[in-house]
Amino acid sequence: MRYKSRGAALLAFALVLSLTPFSANSNSHGAGPQGPPCGIYKVKKNEVIAGVNFPKGSYQINAFGISCSKVFGKNGLFAKFLKLKDKDPLPKPWKYLSDAVGAPKFSSGPGVGFRVQLISQSTPSPTPTPSPSATEKAAPTTSPAPVIQVSNLSSYLPVSECKLVNKSIDSNVNLSHAPRTWYLVDTTKTIRGLIFPVDFPDHVSQDQNSPTFKELINSFEEFYASQSNGKIKFNWTVSPRFSRISKSIQSYGIGSRGAGSNAWWQLNNDIQDLAFQTYKREDFDMVIGSAPTSTTREQIASSPAFGTNDLRYKPATYLGGDYWSNGSSWTIPTHEFGHFALGIADLYDYKSSMLGQAGFEAQFQYMGVYDLMNWAGGAGVELTSWSRWIAKLISDSQMLCLPNTETVTLLKPIQELSDEVKGLVVPISNSVAIVIENRAALGYDKGLTLGAQGVIAYVVDTSIDSGAGPMRLIRKAGSTDNLFRDNALKVGESITHLGYSIKVIGQSEKNMYVQVKKDS
Repeated sequence: MRYKSRGAALLAFALVLSLTPFSANSNSHGAGPQGPPCGIYKVKKNEVIAGVNFPKGSYQINAFGISCSKVFGKNGLFAKFLKLKDKDPLPKPWKYLSDAVGAPKFSSGPGVGFRVQLISQSTPSPTPTPSPSATEKAAPTTSPAPVIQVSNLSSYLPVSECKLVNKSIDSNVNLSHAPRTWYLVDTTKTIRGLIFPVDFPDHVSQDQNSPTFKELINSFEEFYASQSNGKIKFNWTVSPRFSRISKSIQSYGIGSRGAGSNAWWQLNNDIQDLAFQTYKREDFDMVIGSAPTSTTREQIASSPAFGTNDLRYKPATYLGGDYWSNGSSWTIPTHEFGHFALGIADLYDYKSSMLGQAGFEAQFQYMGVYDLMNWAGGAGVELTSWSRWIAKLISDSQMLCLPNTETVTLLKPIQELSDEVKGLVVPISNSVAIVIENRAALGYDKGLTLGAQGVIAYVVDTSIDSGAGPMRLIRKAGSTDNLFRDNALKVGESITHLGYSIKVIGQSEKNMYVQVKKDS
């Protein structure tokens, strides 16, 4: 590919904010924000560690002061702890901190340890409950739904009036409805993906057979099927063996997230040039390259996204040291797919993400625990309704455009697989809107704490660039948590922002009645 400079202003922006700078013909975006999240570990049966119950399910592991490789995986500390007998003590110096706030925490000393948070629990099949006898008192019935009159569909504006133009410097990765110049995937057709593992003269894979990518493929497909109501389909081809890149891994100089952009996309180009000596370019819509499973961050620090408007190359990413040394988390390439295939912006803060542990929480200052494009290891990785809409994962009929007059709308949880409305949009200008949605502890938001469950509202501003907060939650009165885990609106609560009042006026099970009106 040929790359041309976009000028000093863009270069300065890229060097300061992005994980890898942009180029004229093809752009790369660094892997989702890195830090303590190590990955998702599946506990296959109910377990007990040091007398503490760990139900069967999926657990997110976060490490601090210790590498993920020592904590995560089949040989990691968590797996070893699970193998202990129920009442066996932990090996010294490890302790279970029963008084720790939040997820269960294990520590071997000050500032060293890891947390495990249950994010998805297997639910046993229900057993029939016998009818109460004449002498038994029947269980109370569920309270009837509140009688609340919702607005007629004719009350809402045409949805086209809520679509935003792009005012950021990036015409490809942003939060607008504007067409991208990249060749994005067609979500109406089966997406054909090639997974192509490579090694290097100075970094040879011990096993020349391709790793098994079954879990990655299944997780990838399941996530995007859930975000698109089953709309997105994939067909995968996995190269059966490693192919050898002619250059050394050291020659690319990408052992640091601050490496220059040329180095990142050069490896991507070399992977694709090698792949298409064996496979036909026209048979695929995207490529996922992969380094050997023993790759460390010091060899390939990040796994960027590569969008392209050059027909010689496909939208792509590759699996580097951040993927292989941190539990092979499916959320990393799934996040990058949001960039190179769908054109969605990063919602976390680039500047803070470059500070390592010191900037860990600060990088999520805009969207807290919500959205995969914000925090790939967060408790609420379900994509926001806005991200789904601009990515064409949901239809126009699933977003309602609100007028200046008062409306009352029943919002069902965004996680439900249905063609129901996913979000409400209040147009402020042609580049700014308020978006409202209902987040329950369901699906990929199973790990949301109570304070993060309910109605959330956020501002989308397409004049703000990717990685600088183009989507920002609106904080309610009394909310103080840095990650907005105390900010979701419950019945009776309201917020006022940009001249509009948003209030939850009723609830039926997990469904919320939301009143929106313009301040007089």
